[in-house]
Amino acid sequence: MSRAARAAWAPYAAAALSGVLIAACFLRFQLFALAWVAFTPLLWALHHSREPRHAARIGLVAGLATNVPAFYWLVYTIRVFGGFSTPVAVFFYLGLSLFTATQFVLFALALRRTGPGSLGLAAPVLWVALEFLFPNLFPWRMANCQMAVPLVMQIGDLTGPYGLSFVMVWVSAGLALRVARPRRTWPLAAAVAASAAVIAYGALRLPAVERAMRAAPTFRVALVQGNVGIKEKGDYRYFDVNIDKYQQLSRDVQDGVDLLIWPETVSQFWVATEVTQLAGKYNPFPDLRTHLVFGGLALRLTGPAEGEEFNSAFLLGPDGVVLGRYDKRILMPFGEYLPLARYFPAIRSVSPATGGFTAGRDVAVFDLTGKAKVGQLICYEDLVADMPRHSTQRGAEALINILNDAWYGNTAAPHQHQALALWRAIENRRYLLRGSNTGVTSIIDATGRVVVEAGLFTAEAITGTVHRMQLTTFYTRFGDVFAWATVIAAAVLLGRRGGGPR
Repeated sequence: MSRAARAAWAPYAAAALSGVLIAACFLRFQLFALAWVAFTPLLWALHHSREPRHAARIGLVAGLATNVPAFYWLVYTIRVFGGFSTPVAVFFYLGLSLFTATQFVLFALALRRTGPGSLGLAAPVLWVALEFLFPNLFPWRMANCQMAVPLVMQIGDLTGPYGLSFVMVWVSAGLALRVARPRRTWPLAAAVAASAAVIAYGALRLPAVERAMRAAPTFRVALVQGNVGIKEKGDYRYFDVNIDKYQQLSRDVQDGVDLLIWPETVSQFWVATEVTQLAGKYNPFPDLRTHLVFGGLALRLTGPAEGEEFNSAFLLGPDGVVLGRYDKRILMPFGEYLPLARYFPAIRSVSPATGGFTAGRDVAVFDLTGKAKVGQLICYEDLVADMPRHSTQRGAEALINILNDAWYGNTAAPHQHQALALWRAIENRRYLLRGSNTGVTSIIDATGRVVVEAGLFTAEAITGTVHRMQLTTFYTRFGDVFAWATVIAAAVLLGRRGGGPR
C-alpha cells in the first residue's frame, strides 16, 4: 500500500480503534482504564479531517465499531422478545446500529465546526450534550463502564454520570491535542487536574456516605431468583410449576427478613385492578408471613369486551392482602407494545408475540407498615434517572427494581444493565435492590457498590441488610443541571462561526 493510501485510511483505522476500545470497556468492565484514552484516536482522526463529509464518515466508522460489538446481544433480544425471525432481527439490529452510530456522526460534525476549543473543552462539552440528548434505546454513557472504580463515580450525586463522562473525554481530548501539537500541554494538564478533583471528591464523599449508612435504621430483604426459562414463563402449562420454584426458595428465608422480592411477571394470572385481597391461584404465596413484592399482570375493564392491561408490581401482606400496586410506566417497544399498532392494527401480524400493554401513570412508594418506604420500578425503568429521583422525592428510603433479563440470554447485557442502573443508587444515595428472574439479581448500596449478587441463570435467594437512607442529594433536588449546562455550552459553541480543526 502506498504512503498516500495509508494516509487516506489512517483516520478510519483510528476511528475504528476508538470504537473497539469503547466497546471493550462495556464487554469487560475490568478494562475500565482504556475508556480514559478511548476517544484519543478518534479525536486525532477528526483533527486531520479534510471536510465535513470526511468527518462524518470518520464518525460513522467509530459509531459502528462501538455499537455493533458492544451490543451484539440485541439480535437475540429482538428475536426472542419481539418474536421476529432471525433475518428480521438482524435487519432491525443493523438498522438500530446505524441509528446509534449517528451519535458519533453528529459529534464529529459538531467538533469539525467548533474546533477543539479553549483547553480542549469542545470535545467533552459536545459529547456529553449528545449523551444527554441522543435517544439511544439502551441509554449508555461513557461513565457507565467505570463500575469497578467506585471512587470516581461518587460525583454522580452532583452530576449523574455526565460529570465523569465529561472528564474522561476531556482526558482523551488533551492527549489528542498533545499528539497533534506537542507544545500544547495545557489542555491535558487541565484535564488531569479535573480528574484529580473527581478523585478527591470521591475520597471525601465515600466515607461520609458510609457513615450515613452505618447510622441509618435497617431492614432485612431476600431477593429470590427462580431462573424460569423464557419458554416455561410464557406457557400456561408451567404457571404453577414456575410459582412453586419461587415458593420453595422463599420458605427457607422468609422468617429472617422483612421483605421478599420476586421479579417481573412472576405471576401470569390477570388480577383486576380493584382487587384488595388475592386468593386461590391469584395468590402467589399463600404461606407468606412477611411482605412480598412480586411482578404480575393487572387488568382494568373499560367496557364489556375492552380493557387496559398493565405490567405491574404488587405489594402483598400476609393473608393475601394487597397493600399496593405499581404499573410500569415505560414499556418496551416490540415486546410490550407494537408502535403504531393502535392506529394500524394490521401490523400486528409482523410480530404476533408482542404484547398490548398500557403504560402506568403514577409514582409508587410502598410502605412496609412502618419498617421502610421503598420506591418501586420495573425493568428498564432503573435506566431512566428521573424515575427513581421522583420516587426518592416522594419519600422512598430504598429503591426496588424487578426485572426479567432472560430476554438478553447468557450475554454481557445483564451485566451492562446493572452497570447503567447502579448510578441511580449514587445519584439519590439510596440502596438499589434489583430482583431478576435469571440475573443479575443484586443489592447495591448507596455508594454504588454491589454488596451481594446472584449468579447468572441460577436458582437462588440472596439476603442482605438494607439501610433506610434519608440523605437528600443535589442531584435528587435539581436533576440534570450539569447535563443541561453542557447543552447550553454546546449551543454557544456551535452558534459561533466554525473554528475547524486546529
